[in-house]
Amino acid sequence: MSRDDIKGILIIIILVLLGILGFVVAYKLTPKSYNIDKKTMCLKNEPTPLERVVLIDKSDKWSRANVDRIEEWLSHIGEDIPVNSRLNILSLSGSKGKETRVKKIFDKCSPGSEADCNALYENCRDIRAKFISAFEKPLFNITTLLSKSGTAQTSPIFETVTTIFDDIKSRRAEIYIVSDFMENGHKFSFYKERLPSVKELIKEYPLPTKAKVTVHMYVIERRRHSMELINAVKNLWHDYFVQQGIEVKELRRFFITD
Repeated sequence: MSRDDIKGILIIIILVLLGILGFVVAYKLTPKSYNIDKKTMCLKNEPTPLERVVLIDKSDKWSRANVDRIEEWLSHIGEDIPVNSRLNILSLSGSKGKETRVKKIFDKCSPGSEADCNALYENCRDIRAKFISAFEKPLFNITTLLSKSGTAQTSPIFETVTTIFDDIKSRRAEIYIVSDFMENGHKFSFYKERLPSVKELIKEYPLPTKAKVTVHMYVIERRRHSMELINAVKNLWHDYFVQQGIEVKELRRFFITD
């Protein structure tokens, strides 16, 4: 093979490599195309990196100060949620004489902020505007719903938590529960001050999940209950989660009410 032949082959190889490099660069600079659900802003047919579920037990009346505290807390609940991760806020309440129902009052994925945006191929200003209009603003309308007291005769918290676990589709989940944790459901009633064992609870309400789940318990302490009962209920719930491999990351008093 002559020197000119070798030179020609090298030139061809260099041109092929330059072509591949050009394709890669063009691919990188091409605007991302996602199949997004317009209602929830979540990626279709793809698991979310994180699902953050907030369950607010509104089965009793709250004062304006309590609602304000919830409003302040909720205003920050989505601040650090990763891009494409889901925030789901549920209210547990009901009307007088009727069953307590779970109402979904917020369900959206974060489109990210400008910090998540690549200025080379995305319009960062539009992304930020979408984040504000579709993700942040609706959170401030939630407390009008929370100001209405629930008056149902039951409060099936264990059934609700079981349903939340069943619905997890992400690899990782954080569950925030704001409640007095006083179960008053079809199987158990803590108002009778006779608590079941952890074994009984797990048998009735198992929490099988493949996701890595952490639980945050924000306890509403009611003055009508003794501290002995309140502490026993907190410990029971803690053990119910931990004995099923669920990490309880927080267990603290949120506020005291009647």
